[in-house]
Amino acid sequence: MSKNINEIQSNGLVWINVASQEEKTLRALQKRFQLPEQEILESLPPFQRPKFVRRGDYYFMVLHFPVFDRQTRRLGFTEVDFFLNSQNLITVHDGSLPVIENFFNEVKKSGGAQSKFFQGTAAKLFFALTEKLLDSLFPILLHINEDMGVVEKVLFTKTPDRKMAEEILRLKTNVVTFRRAMQGHRNVLEHLVSRGGRELDLSAFQSYINILREHINEIWHTLESQKESVDALHETNESVVGLRMNEIMRTLTVISVITFPLTLVATLFSIGATGTPFVSSPFGFLKIAGVIAAGAVLMFLVFKRKKWM
Repeated sequence: MSKNINEIQSNGLVWINVASQEEKTLRALQKRFQLPEQEILESLPPFQRPKFVRRGDYYFMVLHFPVFDRQTRRLGFTEVDFFLNSQNLITVHDGSLPVIENFFNEVKKSGGAQSKFFQGTAAKLFFALTEKLLDSLFPILLHINEDMGVVEKVLFTKTPDRKMAEEILRLKTNVVTFRRAMQGHRNVLEHLVSRGGRELDLSAFQSYINILREHINEIWHTLESQKESVDALHETNESVVGLRMNEIMRTLTVISVITFPLTLVATLFSIGATGTPFVSSPFGFLKIAGVIAAGAVLMFLVFKRKKWM
């Protein structure tokens, strides 16, 4: 057996965990369990859309889950494929979700866990694993909330800059990626509940189904709230940047309005034509400079009084 394929057998049920999406590995599983050809192809990269189908003796489900990259602090997502019938659960993934490996090892090492989860049909294993996967998403949601709190605090205490815009864009991208990953969960679960055959004995696992529904709804509602919050942060940042830019433009405009007439006056005096005041008189330069300075002060006071600056 491949090192990427791990197996637990107990009470007539089998869980095969495949931490690989290599064709050679999947072909070996197909031969052993008579898996449908189409689903083997769809378990290979690239990612497939979330789905629920029944072909042959198996229910085939595709679910996406977000994955947090600690280096870039960005969310991506990964695919988990499930082959399910009354006796077998086969999970296929790329190994980027530690919760699957942790749960598998926990069940494999504990006779009590096997007695708990390997009873009835393999649907119980599927529900228990999916609950673990959904539980693992709540810390990511909490981390996003904490990041938004930090951004909000900085946004109202410091002047917005490029770094702030990049941080808000990162948060917005993470929320969008999370929403994309979660969009198919509700449909896949409801299709399984409504279209799953009697051989799965789904009525015996109604408590699990209710828990999964609650988790999915809670995650989705939290994402809706986060989307609104990050949109508000983005709009606030844009408004603050716009106000800051308006202040800068107003200051530059005032400076240019003050400078232009004074430059014109200085140019006229510099011509040195006959009869130009102060040009030939003693201390002429100081007098001209005084006229220009007085004009600048006068215009500054006028702008200040009208609250243009």
